[in-house]
Amino acid sequence: MLPVVIGAFLVSHLWKRSGVLTDNELTELRYGGRPAAALRLFRALYFGVLRNAIVIGWVNLAMVKILSLALGLGEDQSLLVLAGLFVLTVGYTLMAGLLGVVLTDFLQFGLALVGSILLAVLALSEIGGLSVLIDRLGEERSLLQIVPRPSDGEAFWAFLAYVGIKSWSSGNTEGNGYTAQRILATRSERDARLASLWYAIAHFALRPWPWILVGLVAVIRYPGLADPEEGYVRIMLDVLPDGLLGLLLAAMLAAFMSTIDTQLNWGASYLTHDVYARFVAPDADAAQRVRVARASVVLLAAIGAGATLGMDSVAGAWKLLATISAGTGLILLLRWLWWRINAWSEIAVMTSSLVGANLIERWTELAFPFSLVAVVAISIPVALVVTLLTPPESSPVLERFYARVRPAGAWDPVAAGLGLPPRRLGLRPWLDVGAATLGIYAAIGATGSLLVGDSPLALVGGIAACLLLGFAIRGARTVPD
Repeated sequence: MLPVVIGAFLVSHLWKRSGVLTDNELTELRYGGRPAAALRLFRALYFGVLRNAIVIGWVNLAMVKILSLALGLGEDQSLLVLAGLFVLTVGYTLMAGLLGVVLTDFLQFGLALVGSILLAVLALSEIGGLSVLIDRLGEERSLLQIVPRPSDGEAFWAFLAYVGIKSWSSGNTEGNGYTAQRILATRSERDARLASLWYAIAHFALRPWPWILVGLVAVIRYPGLADPEEGYVRIMLDVLPDGLLGLLLAAMLAAFMSTIDTQLNWGASYLTHDVYARFVAPDADAAQRVRVARASVVLLAAIGAGATLGMDSVAGAWKLLATISAGTGLILLLRWLWWRINAWSEIAVMTSSLVGANLIERWTELAFPFSLVAVVAISIPVALVVTLLTPPESSPVLERFYARVRPAGAWDPVAAGLGLPPRRLGLRPWLDVGAATLGIYAAIGATGSLLVGDSPLALVGGIAACLLLGFAIRGARTVPD
């Protein structure tokens, strides 16, 4: 959550101000020379193809498990049905482009949210309500705690690793990737800030509890389930009548298609704009670029389908991505806030996190998220040392970036070169970040307190959430000069 909120208040309006088409294009606006060009190409292939393939693969894998359980199909039959859904998604992504993806995502989000709420209500009703759920949790009642206690041992330290390290080191701290694509498509800098904040609220405050409640019911109904990732679908099959089961399956399909079309459209923009148009055919006209974009969608779909066959765990794929990118989030944020970051900083942090993750996986027995902490301890110092040992970007490059984007922070030498006063970040953006973060946590806690019958705590949390988020929304509506 923290990285998304940081991106909303510190960077989202700067993305819009930059005027780039993809976040990779910013690489050659912020940096210069061959290192910048090489970094842009590498990032386009690494994120647009490799990382994209892993995400598409785990989403496909999740859908295979859903189809196998819900329809009683074998793995081969599930893959065949999935292939049909996949082709349908690829088809409308090819025809509609980003606008079609955004419109369908809006409808699919609504369907998926309504479906998950409905399942949570019926799952609780089937076991006798919330009070019965809490009583039957027994020794598992600690699962209701949002913040583990120190006495919980490894769970407490894992929580600290997630919140204290992962949130700022490997998260999306600056809104890159498909988040940047959506920000760049907004109408104004103000809309960019408000849309980013809305994403944080919707993603973290509105969506989690229906999933959490169904997960808790699954813990009670299926203790010791061999594959915990099956629990959600098993609840659907056991508690829903046929008509509603069809609706919930449609909601799951909507979530699947929404994710796939986003990844395909985003990845194709990298291959088209940052590889083909930049390095292969700079003089290509619009019609040629459209053809390459459509071919890229098909290519990425094929690679993602192949990645599916090599995976056996959704959680495992997610942990892999988080570990091999550990440390990159901080450097990507700093490139907006500190003039001294250069292309070698990004190259160093990406290389050291990838190498460090493989070394730790091979030579230690550290489990996730502690392996991620170890990678951060390697990658960030390496990146900062490389930054200080390599020359800064040239004055013309830095001044071009500063004049267009007008970032606040540690840019004094660049501002002085342009004869401009330095732009201070100030306290207000950090107050907005703190208010939004605490407000979302308060909303999560208030909802949980209401569900377990603690009305006074729910009231206090609800009031706190409204006040804090109101303050943050007011801040998001004001765009820094």
